[in-house]
Amino acid sequence: MDLVEAIEKLKKKDNEAFEYIYNYTKSSVYGIIINIVKSRDVTEDLMQDTYIQVVKSINSYNSDYKFSSWVIMIARNKAIDYYRKNKKEMLIDITESEYLFPNVKSDVTNELNANYFLSLLDDDEREVVILYAMENYKHKEIAKILNKPVGTITWLYNKAMKKMRDNMKEEKL
Repeated sequence: MDLVEAIEKLKKKDNEAFEYIYNYTKSSVYGIIINIVKSRDVTEDLMQDTYIQVVKSINSYNSDYKFSSWVIMIARNKAIDYYRKNKKEMLIDITESEYLFPNVKSDVTNELNANYFLSLLDDDEREVVILYAMENYKHKEIAKILNKPVGTITWLYNKAMKKMRDNMKEEKL
């Protein structure tokens, strides 16, 4: 089954198609949500809400756009809504970044290094790097998802890379 076929089958409420779409998008959805809410438990709840919304809204998906961008936009909006409603109660804990790459199989040292470097970034920088690195989105696509100018996305990405490179030199990694 390919993505186009899965989308069509999901419109007919096919469970196998849902599973395919979930597996295709879950890492990116998780990364975007946890970057905003900073809580594993809340992220898992919002992922459920995201996929419920995907199923309910699948007929409104416009095939002129990249499907994963559409799903990520739903996830991001859910996370932002949650954050706005609960920001006074939320505690920011960057240790949750250990969950940013749940499906990347790497040795422990590489995973710790990746999470350490991501922890150096502010939320906007981290969000751009995650979309660029995990989903291989182009800056133009990231700009559309995050509703920011392409120049801002490029600047954030370059700033994040410089931060990580400078720190790598300091730490001699």
